[in-house]
Amino acid sequence: MFELNKNNIKKILFIILIALILYFSLQNINFIIGVLSTALKLLNPLIIGICIAFLVNIPLKKIETLILKVVNKNKKEKNKREVVSKITRIFSLLISFLIILGIIFMVTFLIIPELINAFNLIKENIPSVVNDTINWIKNMLNNYPEIQTQISEFKIDWDSINNNINNFVKDNFSVAITSSINFIVAFSTGIVNFFMGIIFAIYLLLQKETFLKQLKKLVLAYIPEKRAKAIFEISSLSNKIFSNFLGGQFIEAFILGLLCFIGMSIFGFPYALTISVLIGFTALIPFFGPLIGMLIGAILILVNSPTSAFWFIVFILILQQLEGNFIYPKVVGNSVGLPGIWVILAVTLGGSLFGILGMLIGVPIASILYTLLRKNVNQNISKKDIDINEYIDEDEENLNKTKFKKFSSKKKENKNSK
Repeated sequence: MFELNKNNIKKILFIILIALILYFSLQNINFIIGVLSTALKLLNPLIIGICIAFLVNIPLKKIETLILKVVNKNKKEKNKREVVSKITRIFSLLISFLIILGIIFMVTFLIIPELINAFNLIKENIPSVVNDTINWIKNMLNNYPEIQTQISEFKIDWDSINNNINNFVKDNFSVAITSSINFIVAFSTGIVNFFMGIIFAIYLLLQKETFLKQLKKLVLAYIPEKRAKAIFEISSLSNKIFSNFLGGQFIEAFILGLLCFIGMSIFGFPYALTISVLIGFTALIPFFGPLIGMLIGAILILVNSPTSAFWFIVFILILQQLEGNFIYPKVVGNSVGLPGIWVILAVTLGGSLFGILGMLIGVPIASILYTLLRKNVNQNISKKDIDINEYIDEDEENLNKTKFKKFSSKKKENKNSK
C-alpha cells in the first residue's frame, strides 16, 4: 500500500515541480535558448579560462612535483614548506606558460614564413603559366578556324554587366558594412575574452586547491553524501583520463612528426623539418589532422617539383595508415586505459556525431564510460561470488566438466543435509 507520509509528499511535489518546469520550458523554448546563449556569452571568459587552466595544469603538475622533490628534501618546517610551495607554484606556472607559448611561436614562425615564400613563388610563376595558356589557346584557334569564327561572333553586353554589378553593390553595400562591423566587434570580443580567460586561468591555477575545497563543500551542502561521493569519484576519474589523453596526444604527435622527418630525409623531400613540425602539430586532431598537414606540405613541395609533391602525398597516406591503425590506438589507448579497438570506434562515432570536436573528446569520454562499466561489472560479479577464471580461461569442454562437478557436489550436499 502507498502511504501518504511526509517523505512521499515531498517526492510528489518535487515530481510536479519538475513537470511544470519541463512544460514551461517546452512552451517557451525560444526564450530558454536565448537566455542560455546570453548566459554562455557572459560566461565565455570563465569557460575559456577553465580550458586554458586544464591544459596548462598538465605540465605544471610535473614541473611542480619535480621542483618540490628537490627543494623539500631539507625543508622539514611546515611554514617554510608552505612558502616554498607558493613560490614553486608561481615559478612552475611561469615555466608552463613559457613552454606552451614557445611551442606555439616555434610552429608559427617556422611554418608561416615558408608558406608565404611558397605562395610568393606560385604568384611569380602565375604569369608564365598564363602566357603558356594564352599561347596554347592561340595555337588552337589557328589550327581550328571554325572555333575562331564562333568566338568572333560571340558578343558580350558589357553595359548590362556593369549595370548589374553596380546594382548589386548598391543593394548589398549596407549589408557588407554591417557584416564587417559585426566581424570586427566579434573579433575584438574574442580577443578580450581570451585575455580575460588567461587571467582567470592564472587565478584558478594559483589557488586550485582552495577552489576544489569550496566546490566539494558546495556539493556536500546540497547533495546527499552517497551521491556526492559518486560525483567526486567520476570528476576525479574524468580529470585523470582527460589529462592522460592530452599527454598521450602530445606523445603521439611527437612520434608522428619524428617519423615524418626521418622518412622525408631518407626520400629527399624538401622542407623536411618545416613539414614534419606541421604534421606533428596538426596530428593533435585525431586521424584527420595529418591529412590537413599533408595538403599544406604538398603545396610547399609543389613549388619545387609536382612529382615530389605527388610522392609526398603517397608517403603521408601510408604514414597516416600506420599512425591511425597502430601508433594512435596503442599510445593514446594505453594513456587512457582503453583498448585499441575501442579507441578507433570512439573516434569514428565521435567524428560522425560531432565532427572534429567529437574526435577530440570521443576517446576520453569512451574511456570514462569504459572504466565505470568495468568497475560496475566487477562489483556485480564479486557480489555473486563467481570465480570468473573458470568461465574465461577454460575451453568449453572443461567448462562443462566444471559445471557438472559443481552440480554433482551440490547434489551430494543436499543429500547429506537431508
